[in-house]
Amino acid sequence: MECRKFDLKLISATNLRDVREKFRMKVYAVVTIAGKAKTERRTPVDKEGETNPTWNFTLQYMIGIEVVITLYCKRTLGDRYIGEVRTSIKQLYEQHPNVNGGGANILTRQVQSSSGISQGELKFSFGFGETVII
Repeated sequence: MECRKFDLKLISATNLRDVREKFRMKVYAVVTIAGKAKTERRTPVDKEGETNPTWNFTLQYMIGIEVVITLYCKRTLGDRYIGEVRTSIKQLYEQHPNVNGGGANILTRQVQSSSGISQGELKFSFGFGETVII
């Protein structure tokens, strides 16, 4: 079976809705491929940026169908959902073919709440590795 390595770097988010009534926001991201729990990876918590967190955190996957990046605010009494970015890996590959073989491209996408309301923006970069047979 042929597949391709997919590199994803979560750079930062801006203008996120403040989901805390008191105290500071501490934001992290959870990434899954096609919503499958076994592919879940988390960024470290940004404790300084509040509504404008920065991670510069790189993840590597073997290619899937869709990448889902979900943002949360870390809280003592349970983390609070901020919103998410969903994007088709196929669409990224077709729209940005120049990122094959280790190149990278930076995109900014709207963070959407579960009701579809914009919650700010997420900046990330991505690249595709060479085709491998597994």
